[in-house]
Amino acid sequence: MITYFATLDVPRELAQHVGRLLHDERRRRGTRKDSRALTCCRQAVLGLRWFRQRADVTALGRDHGISRATAYRYLDEDIEVLGVLYAAAAQGLPTLADSGYTGASIGAHTPVRQPAGSQVLDIDTRIHNALLRGLRALGERGFAILTGRWRTLHHITASPSKIGNIIKAALVLAHFEHGKITHSR
Repeated sequence: MITYFATLDVPRELAQHVGRLLHDERRRRGTRKDSRALTCCRQAVLGLRWFRQRADVTALGRDHGISRATAYRYLDEDIEVLGVLYAAAAQGLPTLADSGYTGASIGAHTPVRQPAGSQVLDIDTRIHNALLRGLRALGERGFAILTGRWRTLHHITASPSKIGNIIKAALVLAHFEHGKITHSR
């Protein structure tokens, strides 16, 4: 077997930030010191490797000297602590959707459909639709940037119930890299 060192192309501050979130979560749970196989920093690196490189969890476990099951548990914890930060930041944000989601839920903003026949939407409604399309375009562009940076989002094979949390966690990572969130929780 050949051992080699690699470089993870994320800022050191990002790994430190995720490590602090994990440290705070371990403290909140009452986890005893030195009772975990990995330090918070090494666990953060494990999670960042999965997000950035779409690394196989079995290989991640092997590289970090832990079992596959422990690697999955640590990865789930990484996703969870990042998702908590996202939930705090996203409270009260509206959901912008296309017309296929009309009536989906309260708080989902969709364009007004063109009336049947020869009726025309009034100018205020057409402006509303144009603004909504413009805002959605920004969101679509943001998601393209997100999937370009965090390779694990290219083809997610996780449980559908986990996909939303994975995307939220990736969004927090991207926001941290772009200076949109601070180092504190």
